[in-house]
Amino acid sequence: MRRRALAAVAVVVTGAVLAACGPGDPAPLSDGYRNYYEIFVGSFDDSNGDGLGDLNGVTDKLSYIHDDLGADGIWLTPINPSPSYHKYDVTDFEAIDPHFGTMADFDNLVAKAHAKDVRVLMDLVIQHTSSHHPWFLQAIEALQHGTTNKYVSYYNFSTTPKPGYVRYKSTGIYYSAVFTPDMPDLNLDDPGLRSELAGIVGFWLGKGVDGFRLDATTSYYPHDQAAGIAFMKWLENACKAVNPRAYLVGEAWTSASTLKDYYGSTVDSFFNYPFATVDGTIQADMTAKNGTALAQATQKWNDTIHAANPAAMDAPFISNHDNPRPSGYLNRSPQKEKLAAATYLLMPGSPFLYYGEEIGMVGSGNDQNKRMPMVWSTTNTTGIASPPPGGTYDESAVVPVDQQLKDPSSLLSFYTSVLTLKRQFPGIARGTYKAIDAPDKSVLAFSDAYQGTTIYVLENLDSAAHTESLDALGLPASAKLRTHLVTDDTPAPSLSGGQLTLPPGSVVVLK
Repeated sequence: MRRRALAAVAVVVTGAVLAACGPGDPAPLSDGYRNYYEIFVGSFDDSNGDGLGDLNGVTDKLSYIHDDLGADGIWLTPINPSPSYHKYDVTDFEAIDPHFGTMADFDNLVAKAHAKDVRVLMDLVIQHTSSHHPWFLQAIEALQHGTTNKYVSYYNFSTTPKPGYVRYKSTGIYYSAVFTPDMPDLNLDDPGLRSELAGIVGFWLGKGVDGFRLDATTSYYPHDQAAGIAFMKWLENACKAVNPRAYLVGEAWTSASTLKDYYGSTVDSFFNYPFATVDGTIQADMTAKNGTALAQATQKWNDTIHAANPAAMDAPFISNHDNPRPSGYLNRSPQKEKLAAATYLLMPGSPFLYYGEEIGMVGSGNDQNKRMPMVWSTTNTTGIASPPPGGTYDESAVVPVDQQLKDPSSLLSFYTSVLTLKRQFPGIARGTYKAIDAPDKSVLAFSDAYQGTTIYVLENLDSAAHTESLDALGLPASAKLRTHLVTDDTPAPSLSGGQLTLPPGSVVVLK
C-alpha cells in the first residue's frame, strides 16, 4: 500500500472558477513571475553521447520541463568557455563553451523555449574571470614587462602582499582573488570594464535572453556594501536599457538584513537564503509543525522586501547546485518532499526548483555530488551524462523520470500538480500575502489578494487530518467545494457546515 503523504494543502477561492487544464494550457503570462527550473547543463541531458550534457540536450527536454513538469522559465548555469567543469571561471563572455555546443545551438534553444513561452536566464559571472581570460593574461604580460594597458585596471593588482591577494606564480605581482587563485577578482569601479560589461549584457539580451542570475553579488565589493548596491543598480539599469522586461535575480548568500538592503538596488529578486535549504526557516517550521510561525515569517519577509523595492519579487527555493539536495535532509521521504515542495512553490514570487529535485535525487558533500547526472531512466541510457569529475553519489535508489511520469502518486506528479495549480490561480504568486492565524498552529494559512480576488491557502504541516472552521479562519461561509486532488490513498476532503476537513495529501479548491 502507498505511504500516506504528510501534507494537506487547501486552496479556497472566491470569485474564480477552476478550469480543467494542464500545465501548458493557460494563456501566456505577461509579467515577470515564473516558475524557474535550474539546469546544471553538463549534468542534465547529453544529446550526442559524449558523456557531457549540452545545449541541444536542454532543447530536447523542453517538452519535459514545460509540458510535463509545468515550469515556464529556465536558468542555465554558466555556458561560456571555461577550463573547469563548473564553468564559473569564464574565458570569453560572448561565446559558448564548445563542450556544450555552438552559438547556433544556443539560438535554437532560445527560439524553441520562447515558442513554449519559457523564459531563459543565463548565469552572469562578473565578480571575477578565469586566470586564463585574455584580459588577465594581457594585464599580467604588461606588468611583467614594466608597462601597462587598459586591462591592468580591470583587476586589483599590488606589488606587495595584501589580505585577500595571491601571488602570480614566482613573480612579485599580487592580485585579489576572493574565491581561488584561478578566479581573479574584477575591479568593478573601472569605467572601461563597466563599458565591457554593458556590452556583454547587451550582447546576450540582444540574442533573446530574458535576464540573468547574478553570481556572487556579496563579493562584488566584499568590504563595501553600499558600493555593491550602487553597482547592482548600475547593472540593472544597463540591462533594462536594452530590455525593460529583463529579469535579474541575485545570489546573495547572506543574512536577511543584508538582503533587505540589497533589494534597495532595485534588482528584481534575490534568492531567499534565510528560508532555504537544511538550515532555513521553511525546514525549521516544517520540523516544528508550526504553520503559524511560517506564515507570519513569510508575510514579514514580503512586507520587508516590498518596503525596500515595491516591485520586488521573492525568489524562494529549497535546493540548488551549491547546497544539499532536499531528499537527503528530508530522509528520502516522498511525503516530506511533497510537503516541502508545496510549501515553497506556493509562496509569493518566482520560485526556483533545481533539476532532479522533482524526482527525489540525492546529493551532499562536495559540489560535484550535488550536480550528478539527471536520472531519466534506468533501462534507457540515452541522454544520461557522466558524473562530473569527483562526483560519486549513488543515485540508484532514485525512481527515474520515465517511471514517475506514469505514476500519478509520484513526487514528480505532485510537483506538476502544484505548478498547474499556480498557473490556474496566478494570485498565489502575485497577490498581497497575509498570514492567517489558524486555531491549530500546525496549519499554515494565508491569503493572497489579487485583481479583486482573494485566494486562501491552507497547508497542514502535521501527519494527522485537521478540521478547520471557515468562520474562524475568516473565509466566506458561502464557499463550496469545487474540486479536489488527493496525492495518495487518503480520504477525499470534505466541507460541511462550515467545517473544512484537510486529510493528509489533499489539495482542495472551493468557490
